Amino acid sequence: MTAASRIITGLAIGAGLTAAGWFAARAASPAVRSWRPGAGELQVAGPLGVRVFGEGDTVVLLLPGIAASQVFYGDVYDRLGAHATVVVADPLGFGDSMVHGTAGESVSLATHLAALDAALDELGLGDRPTIAVGHSMGASLAIQWAATASTVRAVVAFDAPLYRTRAEADERVAGMGWFEALMASGPVAERTCAWVCENRDAAARLSVALNPDLPAPIARAGVRHTWEAYTRSFDALVAGQTWEGALAHLDERGIPVLLVDGDRDPVPVPGRAVELAERYSRVSARGLPGRHDLPLADSAACAGVIEGMLLSTDHAARL
Repeated sequence: MTAASRIITGLAIGAGLTAAGWFAARAASPAVRSWRPGAGELQVAGPLGVRVFGEGDTVVLLLPGIAASQVFYGDVYDRLGAHATVVVADPLGFGDSMVHGTAGESVSLATHLAALDAALDELGLGDRPTIAVGHSMGASLAIQWAATASTVRAVVAFDAPLYRTRAEADERVAGMGWFEALMASGPVAERTCAWVCENRDAAARLSVALNPDLPAPIARAGVRHTWEAYTRSFDALVAGQTWEGALAHLDERGIPVLLVDGDRDPVPVPGRAVELAERYSRVSARGLPGRHDLPLADSAACAGVIEGMLLSTDHAARL
C-alpha cells in the first residue's frame, strides 16, 4: 500500500519506531540506496504533469501506480532515452496531475484515457509509435489505454492487478496485511485522506518518517491525491474487469503484452499471468525476484525488460 494510506493509523506504529531502527531500515532499503531523480524537467501537458527526455522516434510512456508519482521512475530509467522519447506521466488526479488536472470528481476510465491522449497530443507525440509501460494501477491503465491507441506497438505491465471481481480485488489487498486492508476503503481511510488534504505539507513530512524504506521524494509524493481520485481510480482501473476486453483486443491486433510480476508480490492473482499467456498468443508472462515495488526495488532489471521490448519492437518494425 502507498505511503499516504499509512498516515493516521501509522502514527501508533511509528511511535514505536526508534531512531536506530529507522536508520537501519533506511540503510537496508535497496530503493533508498539506488534511487536518484530521473532526467527531464517537470512540465504540464494537457491535464497531466509529465517529464520528457530522450530523442528517439518511438515513445515510451511510463505510468506509476495508484497514489504514486512520476518520481517513482528514477535515473536508472534514463537509459531508455538513448533509444526513445520517454514520457513519464502522473495519472489524472495524482501528483502534479492533481494540481494541474482535477480534484478527482470527474476521474473515470474514460477521463484517464482522454488525459493521456491530450498530454501526448500537446507534446506533439500523439502520432508516434509508442510502448506503453505501467506499474500496478498504472499497468492496468497502460493496457486499457493501449487498446484504444492505434500508435501502440507493445505493452509492458509490472505487477498488474488483473482482477475479475471486486471480491477478488479486496482479497488480494487484504493479502498485503491487515493495515493495508483497513486503509484501502471505509471511514478510517476516508478520514485519513481528508486529514492529508487539509495538512498536505505535514502529511508529506510524516510520510517520510513512516516510510524509511522509501526515498524521501517518493514518500512525499505519495500523499498528493484526493479521496475521490483514489477511490474512483481504484474502482475504474483495479476493481473492475474492464482490462480483459482490452487485452483481447490487443491480442487481435497482434500487439505484444508482457506481464511481469514479482515472485513474492501478493497483489497479482497467482497464476493469472500464466493463464492469460496460455490463452492469448501475444501475451507473455515473466517473473522476477521481488514484491510489489518491483520497478523501484529492482529498477535495473525492470529498465532492462522495457529496453528489450523497445529494441525488439523497433527491430520488428524495420523488417
